[in-house]
Amino acid sequence: MVNYKKFFIISLIISLISALAIIVLTTDADTIESLKTIRPEYIVLAIAFQIISYVLTAKKTKFLLRSLGYRIRTRYALENILTGILLASLTPASIGGEPVRILLLRKNAKVPVGKATAVIFMERFLDVFFILICLIPSMFILRLFFKRETGAGIWGIDTLLYAGTAGIIILLAVLIYVIINPEFVKKLVRKILIFLERKSSEKYKPKIQKAILVSENEIDLFRSSFKRFISVGRFNLITAVFYTTLYWIIRFSILWLILLGLNIHPDLSLLFATQVVLAIIMIIPATPGASGISEIAALTLYSLFVPASLVGVVVIAWRAITYYLNIVAGALASLQMIRKYGINAFSISNNKKEDEQNIPPAEN
Repeated sequence: MVNYKKFFIISLIISLISALAIIVLTTDADTIESLKTIRPEYIVLAIAFQIISYVLTAKKTKFLLRSLGYRIRTRYALENILTGILLASLTPASIGGEPVRILLLRKNAKVPVGKATAVIFMERFLDVFFILICLIPSMFILRLFFKRETGAGIWGIDTLLYAGTAGIIILLAVLIYVIINPEFVKKLVRKILIFLERKSSEKYKPKIQKAILVSENEIDLFRSSFKRFISVGRFNLITAVFYTTLYWIIRFSILWLILLGLNIHPDLSLLFATQVVLAIIMIIPATPGASGISEIAALTLYSLFVPASLVGVVVIAWRAITYYLNIVAGALASLQMIRKYGINAFSISNNKKEDEQNIPPAEN
């Protein structure tokens, strides 16, 4: 079992140390004077945009589920998103949120694990696809900027971009192969699980044996879900793409609103490019919630268009709205889930018949 408490402590310590270092290194007399003229209405609007981003993601989940013939209220989809956001904020590369969201989809909408996995994967795929499309113009904008300003490039940034992109492409290739050649994947997964069963202690053998029994069925469900996405669920998939695009526009606008609140008017193309680069960097699974990495990367990138005396304030405000607000909102949603389902809200139900009952009919 993942020790989320340990991840939370590590993430908090790293983030607080990073924030403290940024404050010490960037604060001066000009910082204090600039803060006296802050326009709080823009900061409030930035917070509102972050909350709107939760709703847009919930809408995306809702329409992807419709593609597979399942219905869920926006409220429940929002609870699902926020609960996943909490655990994603505490684990490297945000991988901790997906398993919990899959289990909650099973509880809230009676979605089988394989199909719930397909929905969560499709969400990530749409996000990654959008970022990769934006990556090429972003790199072009950054290179033009540095060529104009210094005649040099950003040390190491291309390596990070190429490494991150390559990792994503490899992951997508593996998952696409599951769809193309499921029989091979079934045999491979079975061999891996049997090997793990032989090497594991008696405590974990029953769980692995159960995984062996259900793995083939879940792979079939996963594959059939994708076929449905691009056939009868095409309209809902297009709607999900729309919500994905709107989500990222809102997300990128949060920094813009923070800057307006501090009376900074940046080059919007440069702001857009740095946000895309930062999104790629934060995928790197180095620390829980990308703590430390995100602050350092943001400090470096935002210094391209933010005065030195205010760049630390901008980074901390951006991190507070896009990260710490996630933890607060996610904690409240998790408490709601525990109140609704009990202390075992995030564990897999052993009553398979209960999961199979009341499955919503497929849409025409």
